[in-house]
Amino acid sequence: MKESNATILFADLMNSTELAKNLTLQEYDDMLGDFQDTMFEVVSHHLDYFGYKGNGIDSEWSISGDELRVFFYSENMDFDIRNVLLIATKIKLAWLSSNFNQRVLREQRLVSRIGVGINCGRVIKDVRPWRVKIGKAEPNIEGYAINLTKRIESASREGNVYQIMVGASLYKRCQQNSQLNVAFSNPKSLVFKGLGQKIPVYEVTSFVNFEIMSSMPASLQEGLLEKIESTVRDAMPEPWIFIVLLRGYISMLNSSNDEDIDRKALEIGQQALEVVEYKPVIYNILGWLHTYGKNVRNLEMAFHYFDQSLGLQPNNEAALLNRARILEEMGQSDLARHAYQEILFQNRQHPVARRKIAEYQAAQ
Repeated sequence: MKESNATILFADLMNSTELAKNLTLQEYDDMLGDFQDTMFEVVSHHLDYFGYKGNGIDSEWSISGDELRVFFYSENMDFDIRNVLLIATKIKLAWLSSNFNQRVLREQRLVSRIGVGINCGRVIKDVRPWRVKIGKAEPNIEGYAINLTKRIESASREGNVYQIMVGASLYKRCQQNSQLNVAFSNPKSLVFKGLGQKIPVYEVTSFVNFEIMSSMPASLQEGLLEKIESTVRDAMPEPWIFIVLLRGYISMLNSSNDEDIDRKALEIGQQALEVVEYKPVIYNILGWLHTYGKNVRNLEMAFHYFDQSLGLQPNNEAALLNRARILEEMGQSDLARHAYQEILFQNRQHPVARRKIAEYQAAQ
């Protein structure tokens, strides 16, 4: 028996059975075909882009009906977790902008959504003799962690931000590595069929570690921004869409020919405050826009938004750092120094704060 540490993702179409009742057989086949093509494009591109070998070496994945399964088991679990979170966000974005859902939106019907469950755990990765006999000598992945992840995915229907649910193993790992830059809801204790005990489940409420739109496959890039903008403007968008769109605007600020991109971002950010439950990430983005935007620069407003973020999450490192920089730019050196000390109080190794405190000490 061969064991591996695996990071596991299950994703499927929510309410596909109910959807099937209201679709013709041709429409249902179109939906499944579009879903499978979209999942293939996103996952195959992502694995190649980030250097996964696949074929059971460090990862494997499959699509069956309306379900996607992804297994990562490289020697770097933090790397695997980051990539599985990115894939989860990408497949949701790609499916929203798919031909099927865009047609549904034009007809002013509700789009179908993807629910995701993710967790980490030990799995068996071995070649069973019966598989060799039928000419399939690749290893089979089995274990309790797989069953648990599937149950966690079923809880995604109860989510109200990303509808990406994770188990305690992955949650703890993310808490130990701030570089993953992911935030979660408070845990929900759920009883899953066949497990017989309450299991804590967490919903992803913010994930801004990576720019999603520009890293999508080239085949899905055309018109993507316009589709997402249209969804935010005309439909009833899921909260995560605002975060992805705002992160995309920020990445475009220095490269886009659109001189009003910061104004568009500010408008969407203010709209997001009415929709997104987890507000620190939106306050941080609005603060960033007022700090660095060409047309909307206003340091007092920026300071206000970072202060709002810290009021909800006092240890938010991004807000603390930006507030310290604003105080420094305003000439409030004593307050800026205190702000950098706040950062060091919770992270003694923070490179920027350490350098700034050393500069202040040298200047005395």
